[in-house]
Amino acid sequence: MKTKQIFLITILSFGLTLCFGQTNHTKKESTNVQIKSKLDKPYYVVKVNEKSLEFDASKNENLDLASIDPNAIESVSVLKGDVAKDKYGEKGQNGVVIITVKNFDLLSEDLQAKFMDLHKK
Repeated sequence: MKTKQIFLITILSFGLTLCFGQTNHTKKESTNVQIKSKLDKPYYVVKVNEKSLEFDASKNENLDLASIDPNAIESVSVLKGDVAKDKYGEKGQNGVVIITVKNFDLLSEDLQAKFMDLHKK
């Protein structure tokens, strides 16, 4: 499951560049991989049952991607450029990652609580 979460985080972190550097050690070689972001963080949206929860990194609203079980994900969409800006305004200037979850009960307790706080009737 840890591999799935790492894979999910890698997929969702678009706009990244891989930088490969090789170092030679006595008797063994290793390759270091370093990821550097060219953009500020994207705007994240988690959707379930026609409701959404938005995370704006510019306001320190961070989504812990590890808190989403990969088996709970129905789909992941990435909006970039003008499409993201048209739909989400200035919040979408660094792109938007939309994560649609299959079922509310599959969300972590923390995300369920945030949804319930936001969508009180």
